[in-house]
Amino acid sequence: MNRLERMREENPLVICITNDVVKNFTANGMLAIGASPIMSGEITESEDLMKAASALLINIGTADRAKVHLMDEMMEAADDNGVPIVFDPVGFGASRFRVDVTEDLLARHKVALIKGNAGEMLALSGLESRMKGVDSVEKTNTAEIAEAVYRKYGVPALVTGEKDALSTEHGVTTMVNGHGLQGKITGSGCLLGAITAAFIGTSDTFERDAVVDAVSYYNLCAEAAAGKCAIPAPGSFIAGLIDELYLNDDTLLEDSIVGGL
Repeated sequence: MNRLERMREENPLVICITNDVVKNFTANGMLAIGASPIMSGEITESEDLMKAASALLINIGTADRAKVHLMDEMMEAADDNGVPIVFDPVGFGASRFRVDVTEDLLARHKVALIKGNAGEMLALSGLESRMKGVDSVEKTNTAEIAEAVYRKYGVPALVTGEKDALSTEHGVTTMVNGHGLQGKITGSGCLLGAITAAFIGTSDTFERDAVVDAVSYYNLCAEAAAGKCAIPAPGSFIAGLIDELYLNDDTLLEDSIVGGL
């Protein structure tokens, strides 16, 4: 059974502790691919939810002290129940608070994947200490950043950008599908984190190919949506992207452009 076919058969439960700004968009995208999202905000549900969950997404986009306590409890329950965690350090480096939250949670919990954009992951990697400003992000390829994060934390690292890169113990894989309109809508990367969690949760163990398939499927759906937009603009693109996530299947992955380093 192919990965998406299996997901739509099993409807894996993915607990999303995520950015408040994009909860509706994220939930709709998850439902479109066949996953079952729960956007929990109640700390006392942690143990019960993790007994049934296939994956947990932790996204610090709109974190505050209360939400950090919720994240910590959810991650602890996930640890106890063997639930894979995808961690998205949104805005890492923008404030001391975000740095402290990320470093503390990653130090105390086992995660299956760290996923972020090039700027966030560059700051997380430590490479930024020898580079300066926005130009440094543009000049540093995502593969190098992904490798640096993987070396620092010993955790598979996915860096998104014009070229996406995944670093694992098996090396670096690059993916080059996608469309510029993804960068013009709020929550594109947040939804990708949730979709990646669903793909990982559908696998019996962590698989590099599950992450590659998640990124490639999402980006190919974005290409298809942009190509069908009567008006090539963000509003039309959002609706089209949700439609394409729902309408396509594993055969779409035959068009993915993936490479290794």
